[in-house]
Amino acid sequence: MDNQLWESKYREALDRLTREEAQWRAVESVLRQLVGSLTRAAHGAHDQVDPHIERLTAALATGPADAMVLESLSNGLRDALEALAARPLRGPEERAIPITRPQRGEYGSSVQSSLHRLVDRIVVQPKLADRANDLRRDVADAGDLVALAACGDRLADLVNEQRIGMQREIDALQAVLRHIAGRLDEMTQYMARELADQSTGEANGQALDASVAHEMRLLGEAALESEDAHELRERVNASLETIAACFRDFREREGARLTAYRDRAEKMRMRVEQLETERNALQRSLEREHELAQTDTMIGMPNRLAYEKRIEAAFESWLTTSRPLSIAAIDIDHFKSINDTYGHTAGDAVLRVIGQALLKHVRPVDFVARYGGEEFIVIFDGADEAESLQVCERLRGKIQHLAFHASRQPVRVTASIGVAQFRQGDTPQAVFERADLALYTAKNGGRNRCVAG
Repeated sequence: MDNQLWESKYREALDRLTREEAQWRAVESVLRQLVGSLTRAAHGAHDQVDPHIERLTAALATGPADAMVLESLSNGLRDALEALAARPLRGPEERAIPITRPQRGEYGSSVQSSLHRLVDRIVVQPKLADRANDLRRDVADAGDLVALAACGDRLADLVNEQRIGMQREIDALQAVLRHIAGRLDEMTQYMARELADQSTGEANGQALDASVAHEMRLLGEAALESEDAHELRERVNASLETIAACFRDFREREGARLTAYRDRAEKMRMRVEQLETERNALQRSLEREHELAQTDTMIGMPNRLAYEKRIEAAFESWLTTSRPLSIAAIDIDHFKSINDTYGHTAGDAVLRVIGQALLKHVRPVDFVARYGGEEFIVIFDGADEAESLQVCERLRGKIQHLAFHASRQPVRVTASIGVAQFRQGDTPQAVFERADLALYTAKNGGRNRCVAG
């Protein structure tokens, strides 16, 4: 039963990874289309850059390309851009195509905002988290379409590597399933041999009973027929010797059978112990991977994947119990200015301190996670909109009074918060969109405030 349970869990994990791989393939396709559009838009910006753009466009046009090839082309484009940036501009023909940096509220108003939002929202494997953070910063700092095209290509490569990593996980799970299936086959064969052995033992016992009964019958007949005591004694001795031989043969066969049984039982015991050890090690490994996959390693708190799992469970509970359920979207005000003024290291420090402050000051029953970039999200299980707003006001005040310093100067940090409560007919996505809209209402209303949506 335990093995069947584990096999079921592995198959569920395999199905989940297969679905996620298909989703990542779709995202990769969209990203490559985006890169193609960016490269076409940037073509003609400079003679030294155009050949690299043309080679990149050709590679994307032929379908999914090898990650090593794309990385080489991307590096060539990056080197050309760096070389171009190191030279003084001599004329308008050498200037890159400028872009306008959009405000946070302008959803989809430019390629940069769309690309930045996409990078912000994807959930990558822990080992790719540093590359995703670097890419997020480069998208925010990109000043022209050529640089955005390079960022888009890097994002496509990141998605491709994520997909390859997921395929490796699928292959590993399939190997585990094959391994467990092999061990289960061993146990099945062992049980079949034991059943056959038991049948053999029963047959041996029946054969012994039949032989002894036959000899006893012959002995009885001889006793009735024989009139000579000497002859009767000889026949009795012969029958007893035959019976003794039957018992010796039975003991030999049973001894060999029991010896083989003990050998098989000892081998199976060792196999079961080994399988149990492997199962425990695999369980610990899966638990560590599961924990890492749902943890924002930079801050040390749950990430968006953990939030999505938690909100699904809370939503199912809300459907059956109708207990109040609310969520809050929290965004750090003017975070880009902090990065631009004091550097990304200072920005990361702000994220860590605020994330830990949120973990510390929410209620024990609440759940808080980093949703992406400078945005956090809180699930208030059992709290209505009014109570959630009270908690958010307390959180906003705690953030406002956190002491930040960068370059030996105090840095004032505030946050805007949008709150939304689940209502009849709602879905988690619909409530999140209301909370997100309330967040931007707070932004447009002057920031550093809480708004219900």
